[in-house]
Amino acid sequence: MVSNRCQYALRAMVELARQEGKGLATIAEIARARHIPVRFLESILLTLKQNGFTRSVRGKEGGYLLARSADKISAGDIIRLFEGPLFAPRKTAEAARDVLATLWGRAETAMSEVFDSVSFRELARLDEQSERSAALHFDI
Repeated sequence: MVSNRCQYALRAMVELARQEGKGLATIAEIARARHIPVRFLESILLTLKQNGFTRSVRGKEGGYLLARSADKISAGDIIRLFEGPLFAPRKTAEAARDVLATLWGRAETAMSEVFDSVSFRELARLDEQSERSAALHFDI
């Protein structure tokens, strides 16, 4: 359903949300923190920048940051950018009168509601909690 490229974009956005207010994040830092191949990340960050989700600063002290607040960007925004419509049944002549069109429309609405309700601020917070929890867990 969701391509690797889209998953990498979501991971990169979580990292940028975690860095919000702390300064710029380099491609190398994002790639290392989120286990994203650099060659994919460069292209992903360019797409995110071109679509107004990130900003970049060039130079030795450069890097990336979110173009707007993490609570103003949803997972649905990024999924649609990289995948297109969340649920797109085939378009055929029969589709216009297909009784299943109602089902496809309901599926689109349900998925949109879930993905659009989760901001990157929330994902960053959950990620930080998960990291702390994993650090506290140990076996004897």
